[in-house]
Amino acid sequence: MSKRKPIVVILLIGVGLLCWNLAEIRSVLTGPGDQLGLPVPEDVEVPEIDWAWFNEVEVEVEEGHCQLVSVPEALEQLDGCEVVVSGPSFACGEQLIERKDGYTITGFVMVPYFGMIDCCVGNPIPYFQWTLVVKQLQKNWEIEHKGVVDPDVVVRGTLRIERSRTEEGVFFLENAEVIRSADADAMAELNQ
Repeated sequence: MSKRKPIVVILLIGVGLLCWNLAEIRSVLTGPGDQLGLPVPEDVEVPEIDWAWFNEVEVEVEEGHCQLVSVPEALEQLDGCEVVVSGPSFACGEQLIERKDGYTITGFVMVPYFGMIDCCVGNPIPYFQWTLVVKQLQKNWEIEHKGVVDPDVVVRGTLRIERSRTEEGVFFLENAEVIRSADADAMAELNQ
């Protein structure tokens, strides 16, 4: 019996670790069709970008520069059109201005919830074909508190697809505005 006790303990620990990992596996298996972000408000009457379309985008990257090879028809048809997209946003550098009472965000990149590679500061390392660049917002996004900023947003803007060799990105949202943010939703609930 004393020989079985360590085996039983090891098995119980293994089963416990397996169950914990299975609980976490949903985030690993999240794919392009999964909606994890904020829903787009019902009164928004422009086409919504589906992150699943980006599965079909092909790019060639050489020495930090990207060249678009192919883009799916669904995205191609929206080039130059006003669209809306929901997903995480990541601002840094000159686009994230710290204030005494919060932050001012002038632009950011958006990436889907799946396929991100975390780096040491918690921001993803985006791939060109999975990134929407919002270089300049129509109106700055104001965060009215200090600390962690929830990056989930819904953004409306004009989609532009860059076809020349670039180091900035392939997909851009121009004349963009944040029309909903999880951060603002949470602050509104606190103030009620």
